[in-house]
Amino acid sequence: MTNRSYKYRIYPTKSQANYLNQNFGAVRFVWNHMVSNFNSWSSEGPNRPMSEKILKDDPENPWLKDMISYGLQQKRMDFQETIKQYFNKSRKVKIGRPGFKKRGVSNDSFRIPGQALGFNKCIDLHSGFIKMPKMTPIKIVIDRPFAGQLKSVTVSKNKVGQYFVSVLVEEEVVLKKDTGHMIGIDFGLKDLLVASSGLKISNPRWFRKSQAELKKAQKHLSRKTKGSKRYEKQRLKVARIHLKIKNQRNYVYQVLSTWLVDNYDIICLEDLNVKGMVKNRRLAKSISDAAWSSFASMLAYKCTWYGKTFHRINRFYPSSKTCSCCGHKMDSMTLDVREWTCPSCGTSHDRDLNAAINILNKGLDDLYGLNSKELLEYRRGEEVRPIVLPKASSVNRLASFITFDGTA
Repeated sequence: MTNRSYKYRIYPTKSQANYLNQNFGAVRFVWNHMVSNFNSWSSEGPNRPMSEKILKDDPENPWLKDMISYGLQQKRMDFQETIKQYFNKSRKVKIGRPGFKKRGVSNDSFRIPGQALGFNKCIDLHSGFIKMPKMTPIKIVIDRPFAGQLKSVTVSKNKVGQYFVSVLVEEEVVLKKDTGHMIGIDFGLKDLLVASSGLKISNPRWFRKSQAELKKAQKHLSRKTKGSKRYEKQRLKVARIHLKIKNQRNYVYQVLSTWLVDNYDIICLEDLNVKGMVKNRRLAKSISDAAWSSFASMLAYKCTWYGKTFHRINRFYPSSKTCSCCGHKMDSMTLDVREWTCPSCGTSHDRDLNAAINILNKGLDDLYGLNSKELLEYRRGEEVRPIVLPKASSVNRLASFITFDGTA
């Protein structure tokens, strides 16, 4: 059994939207009070406990009793988990102190457990409505019906004013069939990714294409009086441009990651330090636009779902300046060198394709401990396995981005 999340668009009426906005504010109110209480802790005491129940019983906050109590409880549990992780010394990546949430800046959302909703009874897949506590049924668009036990529902609102529900479902996922093929992937900026099979995905540069339009919209926004109706109208225009860029990126990444998981049993990537790379002021915008980490996370969870192998090699492995034929390592290689010839064996290399092949070889060595001779025999086995052709729908969706050099 695997937990999967299905995100659906909902269309609340004006009164329903107002009530949802009130719940977003109530959840934010509880979180900020708990953060304030945490920051005021003193070893000398006395330290007053804080919870959503204490805030609801306060005569100054009678309006909290009209909100959905399950959302307030879940937010308190989220805060407790955040504090637990903040003091967790075994975490590889430390998290900072919990901060305050500001209206219009932080994401608006609250979560309701499935038990409080009657599990699957809360969603009518045929008529297209979802029922939440203290609310009349809300219209929902079901594009992908789920089959499984509903565990929780998260209601959210984006900066454009669109409302969504994310339904967490526990269901059994059917593993995909083995294809006998494996692939190494090297990320880049000229090409979004280059695979060891010769597959190249050109970088669409979604942000760059919308940058002029975004600049104009932001320029108009800066001239509006903050808080006015014209300011809010222009802010929505800026938010829609950002949303369009995000949707374009997510669409291509979802289709591409699904295609890779369908066609390859082993997928190897390089463990890039993206957080450190964006500190380079000359490349920061392009790296952020490429969003390598988002694509890698999609591949990781889809491989886990469908029984495929996902592996990250060490980020310090010299994949670009090592010859994939003889193993000779160059002393140095600048970023402007896109093609080079190995001085040891004389093989001409495309920098990114050579790196992708090395990433795959290193990944197989990490996973199975194969030496160079065994690795060649293992890779040669791909030639006698049937070629797995991509689905026609996937090719049509990615045709404008794909170029191909070599054999699959």
